[in-house]
Amino acid sequence: MYSLKDKVVVVTGSGRGIGRAIALRLAQEGSKIVVNAKKRAEEVNETVEMVKKIGGDAVGVLADVGTKEGCETLLKSTLDKFGVVDILVNNAGLGLFSLFMNADDKLIEKHISVDFKSVVYCSQAFAREMREGGEIVNIASIAGVLPAYGLSMYGAMKGAVISLTKYMALELAPKIRVNAIAPGWVKTKLGESMYKLLNMSEKEFVEKTTLMGKMLEPEDIAEFVTAILKIEGLTGQVFVVDAGESIKRGIA
Repeated sequence: MYSLKDKVVVVTGSGRGIGRAIALRLAQEGSKIVVNAKKRAEEVNETVEMVKKIGGDAVGVLADVGTKEGCETLLKSTLDKFGVVDILVNNAGLGLFSLFMNADDKLIEKHISVDFKSVVYCSQAFAREMREGGEIVNIASIAGVLPAYGLSMYGAMKGAVISLTKYMALELAPKIRVNAIAPGWVKTKLGESMYKLLNMSEKEFVEKTTLMGKMLEPEDIAEFVTAILKIEGLTGQVFVVDAGESIKRGIA
């Protein structure tokens, strides 16, 4: 079983939500954490302090991982602080509601940059420096597996991440393992905005869209990330964690 103790872990988009939950959960395993966000220093600092409060070691780095330069900045800061890197969690993402016919250049470019280029650029940068036995986990979405109304650009990019995960696993083996998680609705800004947009309560929304009648918590995804990192035989896999949402769509 792969030990996470003293592993240097970089989590993009970890100032809040799923990324923060992943950072805290891996800190509990004894990992050293690099917290990242594009520009919200207060959120990054808060996550760093939360890690330190549970006895962990962490550093915060502001960098736009949707750019090659931002990913290189994140890598340099990681190496400056810890000297090595073992694990990259590509969590940074952006989900904007827009009907397909209304998607303009600005929205399309945002999704390409944040949801896809960030995975490409950070994975390329960090894979060059990872120690033997390194790991990359890409946080995709169920929207990349099954269509969700109004999320065509987001879903298309998450679908690209899912496909890219398999190619990365193929080419980076055996030095680095690569897997992806495709969460369903999670209690984050995106998840909460969806049912509000549809003028539904959270209870109405989850009863309509899931088998379990509940939204996933960020901590659920963090726990699953921790589990798959520990299993050394896993690579090139995409795991759907969705409270039964994908099955519910088939019977609704």
